[in-house]
Amino acid sequence: MSVSAGSSGRAKTPSMSVVSSNLGPLSNPSGRDLEMGADAPPVDLGATPGPGWLGSMRRQAPAALGIPAYRRYLFGSSPLSLGAWMQLVALGYLTLRVTGSPAAVGLVGAADGIPAIALSLPAGALADRLSRRRILIGTTTAMSLTALLLALAALLHRVELPVLVGAAICFGAADAFDQPTRQALVADLVPAPGLVGAAALTSSVGSVSRIVGPAVAGVLLGFWGAASCFLAMGVSGLPFLWILARGGWADSRHQTAGGKFRPLAQMLEGLRFAARHPTIRAILIASLVLGLLGVGYMPFLPVFAHEQLHGGGQVLGLMYSLGGIGALVGGVLLSVTSRRLHPGLMLAAAAPVYAGSLFGLTRASQLLLAVPCLIGISLGFVAANTAMLATLQTLTPGHMRGRVLSLYTLAFSGAGPLGTLLYAGLSRAIPLFQAIGVGAIVVGAALLWSSTRLGISSGR
Repeated sequence: MSVSAGSSGRAKTPSMSVVSSNLGPLSNPSGRDLEMGADAPPVDLGATPGPGWLGSMRRQAPAALGIPAYRRYLFGSSPLSLGAWMQLVALGYLTLRVTGSPAAVGLVGAADGIPAIALSLPAGALADRLSRRRILIGTTTAMSLTALLLALAALLHRVELPVLVGAAICFGAADAFDQPTRQALVADLVPAPGLVGAAALTSSVGSVSRIVGPAVAGVLLGFWGAASCFLAMGVSGLPFLWILARGGWADSRHQTAGGKFRPLAQMLEGLRFAARHPTIRAILIASLVLGLLGVGYMPFLPVFAHEQLHGGGQVLGLMYSLGGIGALVGGVLLSVTSRRLHPGLMLAAAAPVYAGSLFGLTRASQLLLAVPCLIGISLGFVAANTAMLATLQTLTPGHMRGRVLSLYTLAFSGAGPLGTLLYAGLSRAIPLFQAIGVGAIVVGAALLWSSTRLGISSGR
C-alpha cells in the first residue's frame, strides 16, 4: 500500500458562504456552484456549538467528524494504514538484508509504484462507473492476501528478489485502484466546504500510524523478523473490510447503469477536463514534480540509515516514526485552521519547508541532525498534499472526480518509482544524496509556482 498520496482526508468550514468567499480558486470557473451529488449526506455545517470549553473544542474540530459515515470510514481504515507502514519498513529492510544491494531496494520500491502508471487512469474511470465501496473491498482483500503470502514465504525462508518484486507489484496494482477510489469516496461522504479539514484530519490519523507503525515494525524486526510485519499487514485490513461490507452510506454510481462503458473515451474525457482547467493543470504538474523528485527518495531511507547513520532496522523504524511526528503536527494544525487558511497560502508555506528539510537531510551525518529534517519533510508534505488534494476534490464535479483524482494518484504512485529509478541511475555518476538534494530544490520551485497559480485563480 502506498503511503504517499494514499492518505486522503477532508474537513469543513462553517458555512458554504464562507467557503465561497474564502476559497477563491476553489470556485467553479463557470461561476456556478459545484454539484456535490445526491449521495452527499445532509450536514449542517453552520450549527452553533454549545457554550464553554466543549463548545470551543467543537468549533475548532473538523466538521467532518459530525458525519457518521465518514467517521466509520476514517477509523475503520486506520488499522490498514498502520499495517501499511509496518509493511513498508519490513519490505525495504528485508530487501537490503537478502540482496545487500541499494539498487535492489530501489528496484523493489519502483515495482510498488510502476503499476500505477498503467492502471491509475483505468482505475479512475472505474471509480466513476462502478460501486466505489465494492472496489475498495476488492483492493483491500488483494493487499491483505498478498501480505499474508509474503509472510508465509518469509517464514519458510523462500524470499528472494523476484518474490519481493512480485509482491511489490501486487501491492502497487491494488493500490492503483485503491487510491483514486478512496479519494473520490471521501468527497462523496463530505460536502465541499469540509474537504480541506477532512484531508488534514485523515492525514493526522495516518500520521499516528506512521509514528506507531514503523516503531512497532522496528521491534518486530528485531525479535521476530519481517514475517511478523507482513502478517500484521495481512490482518489489518479486516476492520476496514467489515466497515465496507456493512455499508451505511449511499453507494453512488455517477453514470447510468445502462450506458456502455468506454474506458478509453472516458479516460480521454478526464484528461481533457484536467488539461483545460488552469488550476487543476498547475496542481497536477506540481504533484508530478513532487512525486518524481520529492517522493522518489523514500525507498532509499534504508540506505541512508545504513550508510550515513550506521544503523539497522531499529534506526530505520525510528526515522519513519520521527517523520510521522511532523505529519501529525501538520495535520492537527491544518485541521484546526482549515476554516481560515487559504490553500494557496498553505501550498506556498509548504514549499520551502519541504524543500529545505529534504535538502538538509541529504547533508545529515548524525541522527540528531536528521531528526528536524525528517519532521520538516513530513510537515511540508502534509501541507502541500492537503492543499492540492482538497482543491482538486472541490473543483472537480462528482461524475469526473475519480478520473481527475487518478491523475493525482498517478503523479505520486507512478512518478515516485520513476524518481527512484532516476536517483538510482544518477547515483552511478554522482553521490546518491547529492542528487536527491538537487531534486529537493526543484520540488520547492515547482510547489511555489503552483501556489501562485492558485492565487491567480482566486483573483489575488
